[in-house]
Amino acid sequence: MWWVALAVLLWGVGTAQGQDFQKSYALVVGVNDYAGIGLPTLANAEADARAVERYFRAQGYQVTALIGAQTATKRGAERAVREIGDRITDQDRFVFFFAGHGKARRQEGVDVAYLVVPGGRDANDAASLISTGDIVSYSRSLDRARHQLFIFDSCYAGLMGQFQTRAAGDRMQYDSEVFMARDLGTRRARQYLSAGGEDQEVLDNGPANLSWFTYFLLKGLEPGVVKQRTSGLITFSELASYVQTLSANPKHTPSFGSLAGHHGGEFLLYSTAQGTPQLARLPTITVKTLHDLGFLTRSDAPERVSASLDRMREPIDLLFQAWMQKDVALYLRQLARDVVQTGRLKGGAPYSRGFEEIARRRRGDFARLDRVDVLHYEVMYQGGDEREATFGARYSMDFFWQDGTITRERNINECYKVRKAADGSSWVIVRNDDYQRRICYQ
Repeated sequence: MWWVALAVLLWGVGTAQGQDFQKSYALVVGVNDYAGIGLPTLANAEADARAVERYFRAQGYQVTALIGAQTATKRGAERAVREIGDRITDQDRFVFFFAGHGKARRQEGVDVAYLVVPGGRDANDAASLISTGDIVSYSRSLDRARHQLFIFDSCYAGLMGQFQTRAAGDRMQYDSEVFMARDLGTRRARQYLSAGGEDQEVLDNGPANLSWFTYFLLKGLEPGVVKQRTSGLITFSELASYVQTLSANPKHTPSFGSLAGHHGGEFLLYSTAQGTPQLARLPTITVKTLHDLGFLTRSDAPERVSASLDRMREPIDLLFQAWMQKDVALYLRQLARDVVQTGRLKGGAPYSRGFEEIARRRRGDFARLDRVDVLHYEVMYQGGDEREATFGARYSMDFFWQDGTITRERNINECYKVRKAADGSSWVIVRNDDYQRRICYQ
């Protein structure tokens, strides 16, 4: 079943009761019944929306719920965003959760993601489609909010991901939780988490009448599941790493990252134990059961892997950052000396390159380069352990050369294998399978 439970969370760092945010708003949209526009009925979308609504109400958010075919419309969502946008300030935050159908269209060589809602003549009517551009428009309408976080439980939501630069090896270290929360809460944040990539079904019929993605999302918000802090504090990156690690499988490969306008902030959530009323725990699914269901095909210790996930993917992020900064030295530092790069030439012939040949080619490319624009970028965890991990990447980029020519690459799929460096301080790329038909799963 093709469907989306898109959780677009546009919010500030901190929780309603614990941080320096004056007000917390939530708009929750979910719909099962699409008979009016000719799409199949969904099983869990409204249950997902209600479960998320309960969490945010318990956390002190002012929640507007548009659940069911009569209210979950594009016009209703736009009206709610306008009304909240009129009131929201840089001391507030906003959550938008959507659960329902989704689709993608290719426009000018680039895939565009859509949320599908009732209200139009059919599933192709603009009145039933909330596009990537519409989500950007919602975000801009709420730009006064200090933080915005988009979480997509969607087979196409990863298409909304954009690339943002990061500091190489430069991670903030905090002496106290209080200082961490205050510092991250002050910075602007624009982040996202998506359930799946191109042509992927979001797995339905998970525990507690939820989709699997929403189950992992809410399970990670229970006390002690993601992080052992007496305050119940959970950073978005910690939660996203948990969700990505636990739910990676051949049909459902989550990705997370930052969006345009991100300036180093971090959304902070709190566990269900800090809410009023406290919510009942969801059933616990054992690692053995997850393996039997096709999850966790490589990771035997997801609770340890998730804590390192950001470090694992760092060399991939820095590889793309090197293109944008025209820094060939930064590019080459991300590669192990025994790295192997494979792919196919335009004529179809396969190639395999080692470090020296990659270095020679890249020095020549960077010398001719004027600039690079990264139009779309997503990285999806595929599996791993504490020593190695595999990621799929999908991007669209424009390469502007000094001679005036432009190379446009669209919807390129790659696979990366990374390994912890010998000194344990960083991770490096040991294999890159370029120009793949689909994002890998290994």
